Amino acid sequence: MNTLDFDFRLSSKKDISDATAEIEKRLAEFGVCELGPGKFYVSGIKMPNGSSIFGMGAATKLILLPQIQSGAAITLGSFCTVKNLEIRGCEEKKELPSEVGERHGILFEGSASETKDFESQNKHSIISDCFITAFSGGGITLRNTGYSPRSSITASNCHIWNSGAGIYIPYFSEYHEFTNMLCTENLYGCINNGGNNVFTGCGFTSNKTGFVIDNSNGKANNQAHGCAVGCTFNHSDDNKGVGIAVYGAKWGYVFSACQLHYSKVIVENSTNITFDSFTVGKKSSFEFKGGNLSMLTNCAFLFEPDIKAEDNDKIKITNCFTADGEEILL
Repeated sequence: MNTLDFDFRLSSKKDISDATAEIEKRLAEFGVCELGPGKFYVSGIKMPNGSSIFGMGAATKLILLPQIQSGAAITLGSFCTVKNLEIRGCEEKKELPSEVGERHGILFEGSASETKDFESQNKHSIISDCFITAFSGGGITLRNTGYSPRSSITASNCHIWNSGAGIYIPYFSEYHEFTNMLCTENLYGCINNGGNNVFTGCGFTSNKTGFVIDNSNGKANNQAHGCAVGCTFNHSDDNKGVGIAVYGAKWGYVFSACQLHYSKVIVENSTNITFDSFTVGKKSSFEFKGGNLSMLTNCAFLFEPDIKAEDNDKIKITNCFTADGEEILL
């Protein structure tokens, strides 16, 4: 067998030297880098277009060097794949930041704006089967990639823990698809300020705040109009926090077939926010302020419902019942 068949592989040096150049060299030459078991310290890998990096699951730890104060462990190009890695901002669990910071796990970033180059130069990439932890920013951060479905990622089967935000979409980044993502014990499970983003079977449980859409300052103009299906928003901030918060969302959003236990929902100055087929448990509430019509449909409340609306004409409740079969009306 030709020894070159194995040159895309890299073994851990078992020290804290920067492995970035060696990884990038293999990505450039072979289009792929397989990391063996052990620890790999990096200053920030820039993946060339069409390249793949993968490891041996939790046996392969990719660690962003502590002196790197901003940036990402891995920055994606177009048509990149990242899978089977443990990606860390440091080696130990860290105290959560007071706000989302600038150290990210995986970054997919474009140059698009709503007035110029609305379709990013970066194209579709894939993230799967990763454990991502201990970043002040997003475990996965997506920003300025524009309107185009081609400028998007699909991410699946990842666990993001102990970070500023599990999934962080601060602005103008659309058509991303997330499946079976577990974001827990973060400052935010997800900040989703882009449009047309879809979350299926994801967990946003046991975060300080579960899931946020925030256009309260008017700067995330093309936000919302996506959906979260089959997701959990439970036990926020030691059972007294916010599981879902929607501020200033103009274009609607659908939450369907989800679980809400020990968490609040807050909707402010938003339009067409729909909660369908929810199971609502203890210490859970809904609060609606301002905006236009929002809806609760086909929901089951296990206990006495706690629903507050600033204007009852702007919230419609249809086919929602308590566990005793009593229909819920405002």
